[in-house]
Order: sequence, then structure tokens, then C-alpha cells
Amino acid sequence: MSKNKRKNVYHQSKKEDKNSAFGHLMISIIILGVVVLLFINVALPIIKEGTKKIVAEKTVDLIEDNIDKIAADHPEVKEALESLSEEDRETVTEIIADHIDTETAGEVMEYVNEGDKDGLMEYAVENLSPEEISKLAEIYSRYSN
Repeated sequence: MSKNKRKNVYHQSKKEDKNSAFGHLMISIIILGVVVLLFINVALPIIKEGTKKIVAEKTVDLIEDNIDKIAADHPEVKEALESLSEEDRETVTEIIADHIDTETAGEVMEYVNEGDKDGLMEYAVENLSPEEISKLAEIYSRYSN
């Protein structure tokens, strides 16, 4: 191989190395972007749903813990909440989970802590669908006897 050919081959391999490094960087950036998009579109909704479920369960627990404040004038309400089956408790939790976010969780917790049953009823009427209200009434009627 002549000296000029060796020189040209040497310079060509350097250019290919630069292009190769840039290509690797671009592929890495694209892969990182795809991973971030997958996280946002797949994992984040799963995490949010799990968090909503936990908050709803905690809300139901808080309501049960403060039942004396909420149902002071209505012992049948206290009795009904204390005797909920696991299935009915799950139904109530799902209804709460469908409507709870950080803002409404604080509002509901405030009503519960203050024993404001009228505020809770008003909140339920404003935020729950007629089907959900009838489902809650059905659950209540099962346990109010």
C-alpha cells in the first residue's frame, strides 16, 4: 500500500468513527425517549390508579374511625357502617376512588374530621351519579335493619 493510500484510509476511518459515535448517541437518545414515553403512557396511569385506590381505602377507614362524629344522631348509620361486608366495603371504596383526587380528598377529610354530615351529603349529591347514589342507598338499606 502506498503512503497516500494509507493516509486516506487512516482519515476515512477517523471520519467513520465520528459518524459512528454520533449514530450511537442518536440511537441512545431515541431509546431514552421511547422509554420515557412508555413510562408516561403505561406506568404512570397504573401508579395513579393504585394511589387513588389507597386514598379511597384510607378515606373509608377514616370515615369508619370517625363514625361517632358523623352518625351521632343516627345509630342505625353507625351500625350499618360497622357491619359492612368485604364486598360492600369494596364497592364503597370503588365509588370513592372514582371521584377522589387531592383536592376532593382534603375536602372530604375536613367534613369527616368536623363531623359535618350535611357537608358530606351535599358533596355526595354534587359529585356522585344517580346510579352510585342508588348503589350506596341499596348497601345502606341492607344493613340498616
